[in-house]
Order: sequence, then structure tokens, then C-alpha cells
Amino acid sequence: MKRKAAAEAKRKAEAKRKAAAEAKRKAEAKRKAEAAAQVAREQELQAQLAAEQNSRQLDRYTIAIRQQIERSWLRPPNTGEGLACVVRVRLLPGGEVMPGSVRVLRSSGNGAFDRSVESAVYKASPLPVPSGGLFESFRDLRLEFEPEG
Repeated sequence: MKRKAAAEAKRKAEAKRKAAAEAKRKAEAKRKAEAAAQVAREQELQAQLAAEQNSRQLDRYTIAIRQQIERSWLRPPNTGEGLACVVRVRLLPGGEVMPGSVRVLRSSGNGAFDRSVESAVYKASPLPVPSGGLFESFRDLRLEFEPEG
């Protein structure tokens, strides 16, 4: 009988040890999953922050480019107020306008106005552009030229 009781006690102790090991394994897996979820949340927040910073920088450079082109622009005689056109510009690193790359995508309806905008883009070269990876957003630029006043 003693052997049976000892064997039963040993079996119960082994089952208890296995249950404790399983509980420990589950707790460790849960901790790892929570840590991974936390890392994923932090990475997502960092990506959002970087995207917002890039967006602000893109806006800042776009405004600077428009202003530089407007400063280089001469309004042709006999063109009314409220004219606007859309141009496509190909840029080289450093902001240089590629020769022959300025194209009117949407005309203002006034040829002299459209040509004056093309000319202003070339005169404004080099345009202020970011360096590094953000430059790629400006390599092929689409601008709506709508002068103020």
C-alpha cells in the first residue's frame, strides 16, 4: 500500500509540476504578446509622427517654391485677374529645373499668361527643395499657379 500511495503522490506531484510549468508558459506567452503589441503600437505612433513631419515639410517646401516662382513672374500686359494654370515641372536634385521639362497641363485660356508662367519657373531655378528621401516627392512636380493680386 505504501508503494501505491507513494506512486500516487509522485503522480500528483508530477501533474502539479506540469500544471505549474504550463501556467508559467502561458503567462510568458501572454507577456510576450503584450510586449509585441506595445512595440507595434509604438512603431505605428512613430510612423504617424514621421508622416506628419514629412507632410509639414512638404507643405513648407511647396509654399516656398510657389513664392519663388511668383517672385520671378512678370504679368503679361492685357491679362486679367483670376487666371490660373497647372504646370508640370521635372526637377534635378538641388532644385534645378530640367531643360524643356515645364509643361502646361491645364491652360488658363490665355496663351501669354501660360507662357509667362513657364518662363517664371525657369527663371526661378534652382527651386528650394529638400534633400534626401523627401526630394523624391518633388522630382516630378505638379503646381497650380494662381498669382495673388
